[in-house]
Amino acid sequence: ATPRVGHPLFHQGRPRVLESSRAVASLRRRSRLCLVCVMGKGAQGPKKVKVGKEERLEALRAAGTVTVSNSQLYTYFCNLHHVGMAAWVLYVVLFGPRPYLLMTVGMFLYSDMYSALLHSVLDDKKALNIPGIAPVAKGFQEHHDFPQETTSGKGLLVLCSDTVRIQWIVMCCSLAAGKRDETTWALILCKQLCCAYGTQFGHYYAHNRHLCVGMLKPLAWLQDAHILLPPAHHWNHHKAPYNKNFGIVSGLSNPALNPILHPDHYQFYVILALWCFFTIFDVAIIEQFVPPVDTAPASLFSSSLFSSMSTMVNNTIEL
Repeated sequence: ATPRVGHPLFHQGRPRVLESSRAVASLRRRSRLCLVCVMGKGAQGPKKVKVGKEERLEALRAAGTVTVSNSQLYTYFCNLHHVGMAAWVLYVVLFGPRPYLLMTVGMFLYSDMYSALLHSVLDDKKALNIPGIAPVAKGFQEHHDFPQETTSGKGLLVLCSDTVRIQWIVMCCSLAAGKRDETTWALILCKQLCCAYGTQFGHYYAHNRHLCVGMLKPLAWLQDAHILLPPAHHWNHHKAPYNKNFGIVSGLSNPALNPILHPDHYQFYVILALWCFFTIFDVAIIEQFVPPVDTAPASLFSSSLFSSMSTMVNNTIEL
């Protein structure tokens, strides 16, 4: 299993990363991917070094197989953003105004449909020719060739950080198009949690079911219940030509969207326009049809919707 001296992994006794996807694919089958091998100075033979996640990512980036472009400054910004989101959630839970249950469930279901539109667009080769979208599309399409390296190899935190840019774009668009009241902020929070973090969370553990043990065992139960993306359901997407099961939060929207997003009916520019439209205007549209959130501190399950239903029931009884 140890490469010989003169093997392509060696170059004048210095570390060398793999340069071909074929070599990466052959090593990927090992229990732990080893991309960097070194010849110890004065040693009798080559040494194989077991490297960690950061080193594997660096080797993949150097080999040109996986794009990792986050600078150290941007990484700090993303970590600050995640802390800010956690603080926002904690504040809303303690002081309100809180999204009510029906709004939360509705946004969760919507997020899977939204992720399917986004995923189908970025999986299309035409997206590689669109400025601004092309780098993201390249990452999505690399994932088909390197599914584990681009999920468990990057780690959940890095994957969540990849959504920070779009989170800020979505929030600015929603504030510009919406009413900018408490309901708008509640919908934005639900969309950020479900569409941004939900897609990465559901997708990551669909590729890493083996991690759902111990304290994380409930995640496996949620996958079995189709509340989180089931691994078997998602792996059907990873079979060429990669044209079904695009939803990656729970996968619940896929039975309805698979016929629409199938190549026989799929129109790239129509779906692209639809995705852009929802990205900009979905919160503004949804808030026109949902009851406003309660501004007074109350439980998660309270809202004007439930109070109005209670009033209607009481009036019916009186009649």
